[in-house]
Amino acid sequence: MAVMSSHLKFLSLGVITQVFAASLPLPNLSWTWPGNVTGTRFANCVGGPFDISVTGTNTKILQAEPANNMAATELFVEIDQANSTLVARSNGGNSTITGTYQIYGKFCFPRDQRLALKVVTLQFLTHGGTLDNTYWDLGPNNSYIDAATKAGYATFSYDRLGTGKSDHPDPIQVVQASLQIELAHLLVQGIRETRFAGRRYKNVIGVSHSLGSGLSVGQTSRYPEDFDAVILTGISTEFTFVATGTASTAMQIANTDPSNRFTGLANGYFTPAPVEQAIQFAFYRYPYYDQQVFNAQVANKQTNALGEIFTLASAYVPAPAFTGPVFILNGQNDFFYCGGDCAYPTDQAASVIPAFFPAASKNSTSYLVPNTGHSINAHTTARQAFDRMTAFIQANGFV
Repeated sequence: MAVMSSHLKFLSLGVITQVFAASLPLPNLSWTWPGNVTGTRFANCVGGPFDISVTGTNTKILQAEPANNMAATELFVEIDQANSTLVARSNGGNSTITGTYQIYGKFCFPRDQRLALKVVTLQFLTHGGTLDNTYWDLGPNNSYIDAATKAGYATFSYDRLGTGKSDHPDPIQVVQASLQIELAHLLVQGIRETRFAGRRYKNVIGVSHSLGSGLSVGQTSRYPEDFDAVILTGISTEFTFVATGTASTAMQIANTDPSNRFTGLANGYFTPAPVEQAIQFAFYRYPYYDQQVFNAQVANKQTNALGEIFTLASAYVPAPAFTGPVFILNGQNDFFYCGGDCAYPTDQAASVIPAFFPAASKNSTSYLVPNTGHSINAHTTARQAFDRMTAFIQANGFV
């Protein structure tokens, strides 16, 4: 899949230390945008919107937006029905997309001054479908950003195009897997080539979840030099139960959601129905999650774009040129990708490495988190997952 040349442009307001004052014990920052200073227990963060100009090759999708929720339901039925040819029939060939899009991103650094001054490794965090960047920081006991910064790493999390605080362009022709991969590549390039927090990062580790993991597979295939190591969560080579998981969410046109959070979005953006059980079935393992975290996730549900749904499969291609270490981590009871048992008939996490990363280093491994569904970070077992992820990074010499 050919990708045209691209350009990355960041909005700058000058020296950010004037904004931070004494609130952030960090080195002089030279790369910034109009951001807001925030923090967690172990991290100081700055986040805000910036512009990315990109040109890429998408697919011309011969499919109109559904007129209403009944038409949307029928669309999902026809995508997932036995022997469906809808996606194939809707492929109108390649389409060149050029545009400048506003992306929301957030850098976080160790709150500990000594650790902040030593940071040489950044973790690039990509969230899954119907989620946003907050998946990586769900609360005191469910914050991967806390776990990473406490261990001495910087993180960059962002809202993918078409989600959260980022732009929501044409959900069919623009928001597709290929362009998401290209945008993520540009972000990684910017991180590697620009001095932020007074330094260039020696290592960038890709950490992603679910739909984001699929995109990261495609990114390492297209740009194997982007990441020094990869951690993928909520992924397998088994897609049999994806249709059932999707159906359980009772996807509806986002602008019809009674929360009115998506008013004005095009009909090609979807969000889970406002029913707790719809989200619990696909993403959670009862009772192994905090009800407050669950409620917050339901209240903050985000969108999926029809273009992503039609093109995501194209991201799942082997990355034979990627030779770094790979870690696959799944909730053992992930329904979406394992039908509720990722150990049956064999370890579904372990199968990902030979399938997509045939040249991965010998230190590559996998782990199944017990009593955990698809949304790993939201479970009471999250700390166990975070400990395993951090141990993998450290064992491979990334400090």
